[in-house]
Amino acid sequence: MSWQILHMRTTITIAEELLKEAQELSGKTGYSEAIVTSLRDYVSLRKRLELLEDLFGQKTPHSYPRIKSMRRKRPWSS
Repeated sequence: MSWQILHMRTTITIAEELLKEAQELSGKTGYSEAIVTSLRDYVSLRKRLELLEDLFGQKTPHSYPRIKSMRRKRPWSS
């Protein structure tokens, strides 16, 4: 099977602070590099979440408040 890498130029509007944060977190200096890295990370994360959902047979919580509310509250040990 032969794979071809296709590149697509596009114009999108992204909040400047979000783009800068993506650059900082990805360690990329260029806008395109930061966006591509962020998209790859997002796709990878979603695929891993799907695998977890298949494994455990239930939806995984995707928001911080839901994850936090599902944690068991443990008393402090002395």
